[in-house]
Amino acid sequence: MDKEARNDVEQIFQKSYISHKAGRFAEAEKGYRQILKIKPEWGQAMSALGILYLDQNRTDKAIPLFERAAGLSPPDLSACYQLGRLKQMENDHQGAIPIYQLMLEQQPEAGLVWNNLGVAYRETGQADDAMESFRAAIRFAADMAEAWNNLGVALDEQGQVEPALNAYQKAIKIQPEYVSPHLNSGIIFQKREQFEKAESHYRKVLEIHPQNEIAQFMLQSIGGEASTPDAAPVDHVRSIFDQCAENFEDILVGELEYKTPELLFQLLRPYLTKNMEILDLGCGTGLGAVLYQPFAKRLTGVDVSEKMLEKAAEKKIYSSLKVFDIMQPWVFPVRFDLIYSSDVLVYFGRLDQVIKSAVAALAPGGKIAFSVEKLKDNSKNYALSPSGRYAHSQRYIQTCLNRYGLNLLALDSTAIRKQSGDPVTGFLVVAEK
Repeated sequence: MDKEARNDVEQIFQKSYISHKAGRFAEAEKGYRQILKIKPEWGQAMSALGILYLDQNRTDKAIPLFERAAGLSPPDLSACYQLGRLKQMENDHQGAIPIYQLMLEQQPEAGLVWNNLGVAYRETGQADDAMESFRAAIRFAADMAEAWNNLGVALDEQGQVEPALNAYQKAIKIQPEYVSPHLNSGIIFQKREQFEKAESHYRKVLEIHPQNEIAQFMLQSIGGEASTPDAAPVDHVRSIFDQCAENFEDILVGELEYKTPELLFQLLRPYLTKNMEILDLGCGTGLGAVLYQPFAKRLTGVDVSEKMLEKAAEKKIYSSLKVFDIMQPWVFPVRFDLIYSSDVLVYFGRLDQVIKSAVAALAPGGKIAFSVEKLKDNSKNYALSPSGRYAHSQRYIQTCLNRYGLNLLALDSTAIRKQSGDPVTGFLVVAEK
């Protein structure tokens, strides 16, 4: 292409770009397409046209352009970035990784790309690679608050609490109105029982975002608000278990001496028969599922955390697994002979809706078995503790069972796990429809 033709193409591009930014999309599209007729392998024009389609919510037309531009030699880096971002938005983090790696071969000091790569690694369970990527992100983009917050999360997940707090504080210093590091800091301080510091961060979150359910709930759990909510926000519960899915069993069994699944099974064992339709409600990684497998015609697992379900699938025990919010309508193709739930109802104060839904999903004569933490004050129904979990009284449990036509078969009070080195007492309950 001669110099005059190149100048013409670049002038058309500039005019099209100006039209694009001004919202004159049809005019811009016409210009970009004209360029690609003259210079069909110009990645910058392909990428620009793809972004134009994204701005019009025409993702199906944008993706082929990004893929084509990313496949050039050398690749168009803007197209690579958009393609990686789209894959992550579709939860295809594994697919985004090679795209970001390709970009970093061309621009090894691109902090934003390192940050996105770190997120992709974290979401695919590659914790060490994620940490390395976030460290690279802050090395090349020290003023990127999101990268500091992500580094804090990665450190927090590995038990490096002080460095995590420092990273969160860096993020807050850069961007004082950034909600995530305030919330993350508050949760760390709450775990340390430094409630005043935790409260200050939660109140800052609510100042920035008054409708933030997680900050409101955590504030209520440490007595910062007079009212007690009926349940923990589903996004909060999902976040907890998404973050700990990778090392969930090591922490729960190894450090907290968690034994609820085995204890509940022992209490339930006299009532089990062969070929049962069984629902593991809030199945997590499938702890205890192997105990029920010999009695199951089908074993269905549901959980609010997709990452926990991925771990459960690795056990190859369940007939089916699906993401499920307990507070939403229950729709299953069968009625269950048994619904069991270990350490799930501790995230619900008021149990009526859960019990009502479970009873409707049970076959006649079906059993329900669950655990809760024990509230010693029998004059109350339930109480929310600073752990962010609820405890329930025996009187309230019996009231709920009676209200929805369940006969109590067995109830045991026992230590179900440890917290800060101390045993936590709970109730194990088995009832029949």
